[in-house]
Amino acid sequence: MKTIILNDILTSLKQRITFAAFIVLIGLGFLTGFKFNISIGDELSVNAAYSIGFMIGLLSLTIILIATISTFVLLFKEEDANFGLIIFSTPINKKEFAIARFLSYYIITLLGFFVLVTGYAAGLNLQSEAQMNPGFILWHYLFPFIIFGAINTLMICSIIFFISQKFKNKLLAALTGVLLYVFYMIALMFSNAPFMAQSLPQSVFVQQISAALDLFGLSGYFFEAKDLTLFQRNYQAVPLSNYFLFNRLMIMLLSLTAFYLGIRSFSFLPIYKGKSRVQNSTLRTEYLHTPFSISISSFSLKTKLNALFSFIKIDSIYLFKSASFTAVTLLLLFYLGVEMFDDIDKGIRLPQHYASSGLLAQTINSTFYFLGALLLVYFVNDIFWRSNASRFSFIENTTYFSKEKAFGHAGSILVLILYLTFILIIEAVIFQIIFKYPYFDWKAYYGVLVFNTFPLILLSLFLLLINIVSKNKAAALGLSILFFLIFTTPISKSIIDNSLFRFLSGYRGNYSDFLGYGIYINSFLFRLAFGFSIAGLLFVVYYSLKNKSKRIIKSIAILILVVTAFLSGSTYSEGYIPQDDESILKEKVLYEKEFRKYKNIPQPSIYEVTAEIDLFPIEQAYRIIGKYIIQNRDDKSIDSILINLPNDFKIISLTYRYKDEVISIDKPVSEFILSKAITPNSFAKLEFELSYKWHSANGHNSFNAIIENGSFMRVSRYFPRFGYDEEMEIQDDNQREKYELGSATEIRPLEAPRVKTDDFINLVMTISTPKNQTAVGTGELKKQWQQNERNYFEYQAESIPFRFALSSAEYKIKSVDHNGIKIQVFYHPLHNKNVDHLIENSKLTLDYCINNFGPYPFQSVIFAEISSFTEGFAGTAYPGVIFMTENMTFNANIEVENNQDVVNELAGHEAAHFWWGTSQIDPDYREGYAMLTESLAMYTEMMIYKKMYGEIKMLERLNIHRQIYDAEKGFNEKISLLKVTKDHPYLAYSKGAVVFVELSELIGEEKLNLALKNFLTKHKHPNANPISTDLLKEIIEHADEKYHEEIKLLFE
Repeated sequence: MKTIILNDILTSLKQRITFAAFIVLIGLGFLTGFKFNISIGDELSVNAAYSIGFMIGLLSLTIILIATISTFVLLFKEEDANFGLIIFSTPINKKEFAIARFLSYYIITLLGFFVLVTGYAAGLNLQSEAQMNPGFILWHYLFPFIIFGAINTLMICSIIFFISQKFKNKLLAALTGVLLYVFYMIALMFSNAPFMAQSLPQSVFVQQISAALDLFGLSGYFFEAKDLTLFQRNYQAVPLSNYFLFNRLMIMLLSLTAFYLGIRSFSFLPIYKGKSRVQNSTLRTEYLHTPFSISISSFSLKTKLNALFSFIKIDSIYLFKSASFTAVTLLLLFYLGVEMFDDIDKGIRLPQHYASSGLLAQTINSTFYFLGALLLVYFVNDIFWRSNASRFSFIENTTYFSKEKAFGHAGSILVLILYLTFILIIEAVIFQIIFKYPYFDWKAYYGVLVFNTFPLILLSLFLLLINIVSKNKAAALGLSILFFLIFTTPISKSIIDNSLFRFLSGYRGNYSDFLGYGIYINSFLFRLAFGFSIAGLLFVVYYSLKNKSKRIIKSIAILILVVTAFLSGSTYSEGYIPQDDESILKEKVLYEKEFRKYKNIPQPSIYEVTAEIDLFPIEQAYRIIGKYIIQNRDDKSIDSILINLPNDFKIISLTYRYKDEVISIDKPVSEFILSKAITPNSFAKLEFELSYKWHSANGHNSFNAIIENGSFMRVSRYFPRFGYDEEMEIQDDNQREKYELGSATEIRPLEAPRVKTDDFINLVMTISTPKNQTAVGTGELKKQWQQNERNYFEYQAESIPFRFALSSAEYKIKSVDHNGIKIQVFYHPLHNKNVDHLIENSKLTLDYCINNFGPYPFQSVIFAEISSFTEGFAGTAYPGVIFMTENMTFNANIEVENNQDVVNELAGHEAAHFWWGTSQIDPDYREGYAMLTESLAMYTEMMIYKKMYGEIKMLERLNIHRQIYDAEKGFNEKISLLKVTKDHPYLAYSKGAVVFVELSELIGEEKLNLALKNFLTKHKHPNANPISTDLLKEIIEHADEKYHEEIKLLFE
């Protein structure tokens, strides 16, 4: 047995492909540790015991790939060499040989994973950007390597070993590995396991089931760690106990069972495949006189095409009749079907979505390309070397049209790709019919061809070329896998900076009913044209070197391909700006060193904003002509000013005026010394004209998305700002130490002395947009008109924070009047199903807030739908207007039984911000400010939910937030709700909701609402900016004395 194990291992290690695989594994591991390390929480180090365990557990999924490749190297050695019968004739004990073969298979696979983990550990400890704990603790790596690496390797190897010995089929063994991964992902999706569900909560029962049954142990790891503190997660390995221990023991038992069955199934003999039918016939000899004739050969274009189609036909018959093809088809349909269902259903936290063509096309785009590319690696290699394996290539290569064989392979692969594409589109259409959404948007499915089919065809050409130049099948397969990993996976982003040369990557962007794929689809086609030109050049050069004939034709072909590559590449790269992280870092360092002094230098406040914003959606551009009236609200004169503008805006003009002093500015960041200081309470002016345009090669800014239809811009972020911008500071402690920057600016402590600030402005914003679109701004619409084939809209708002946004689209509008307040919904014509429900929820929210907190500060409220090209929120409130993304509110199927009413949640939460945070109060920017905005909005949301669905349903929703809080608190130090900031959303939203609902139950909803109303009255503009303890004080004043200590404990 020892001899067999050593022979297997040494033979495997001596192969070049093994060394190449180890180099790839250690490289991937190093990249994972160096660049892709995951910080689970802001205060949890990337080399924390918990983080390392999680990453090694996650990396253990790669054991499937390592074991599958090792299967071909070890488990089919005798079969490939026809050596099984020889071993059968020797006195070697079958059982001992099988055990030895399994052990060598296990050791080689585990060694591959060890190399991967070693690379990960090296990369993690050599990187200097992420937060790290001091020192290197070997046990933090060794423990998860044993618990995840050794046990998961045993499980995977034993299952594949059993299948390999039972059926003696390489493809089935490979499919077993793929099925393990697919079924594991599906199980995690349907159980809402933490690994897949991320922030989506589970019931404790479901967590226990996941922890017990998870094949790879990750759910058990999460469940056992859920009650650990931040210190324990940083410095202690997750204990192997309870459900985690049970899971690992169960998996070992399962593995040993599969191992036993594999040993029982082992045989040196080939599988007996049944009798072939022999038909008896009587032989007769008959002599026929056949006259002698000469066969006329024809080598015309017609015969050339016939030969080409013959090769395509032969390959296609082989593909479509093979068991592997059937298995792949069923597997792909099953996996994509599960993904489609999951994207529609959305789980327990989010509502079911309508099964729109755009949604399902996005599902295909995000999944199919990677799987298709992986399948092509196998099928291109299999088809190309098929005749070599049967020794038929010697005969093929002697024929005149043998050179057409490569083109025949390309044609058959094209047929395969088209087939896989169309069955997935048909599956998506079936889903639309099943889920009763029979509106078929063929633009969405056209994108499936562009973003999947065409890149897969391009990839197949490169894979075909790799197989052509390779000396044997194994080398070709190894090079193909390496090519796949480098150019089609996310690794390519780390290797290739310029996206033009990442033409073998797919598309994971959004599809919007407003504009489809937007400019990205044409841009993607230009990049594909560049890629096809490169592939064509490689083929022409290769065949030119191989065959020196027809040089003129080949030279012309090269010229055409070079010109095509240049034109398509230039078009794609128009406006491209390389992202140099080092330059950006140095720019931030220089900014902080030069301008941090302005933290303590008084700067003018903006008193009034007048802006004309001209939108040009087709050009992805807009222009701003604006004017500030600024005021010195400090008690000292201002003699120097620092102005900040984004780098991606073009400054047409920027002029400062005070009395007779005029200063022109032409840089995004400008400091200027005033010859005439602005005296206290004096006013000055700032006039500016800016323009902005984005290009597809750089991608769009989600919060500054000027697009063909459905634009949304948080435009106030891009207006000139005064003073030091703390967001420009580098947050990484190691980088700060390297550049001698000292400590980063921290948010003002809750206990710091109060400084009265008045940041409220008066706003007049005029928006022009093409005549087929309607613009929605911040504040109230005062007038609108048409001029020069454009629509103009003037919005005004008085005494609001410096925070305004706008949208523009081809809207349909529904408007109702409710108690003197005009409620309007601006939506896409196809998205009308939830509009009435949104209006009813708005009425309920307005009534509740007006009755309990005070009058609504505007005469109208607008809900404006924006495209899915804007991400990062489901809804966001500005004075008088709420912007909502199409994917969440307007595509949610709330009519399904027991589905979540996201419309009620968003309407309640965002409308509550008209009282809490965007219009009437502006909390002092210090610890605790998030409680006065988001926590109070969450409380209002819960109360509105209770009004509509009753207390029991509301408590069910609240329990979800309680679970979110419990899941997140172990990743951060304990923080009082009174000190919560935007960096702790789980506290501001989830704990805030729990605390205020419990508070309403403790002292009564009426008393709490009265306290909130008095708090708002005392602190709304122009009164002093409130802090969190002001609210706590108000609540205590309205509560019975016996509850005071309990109230204080709730906020801790």
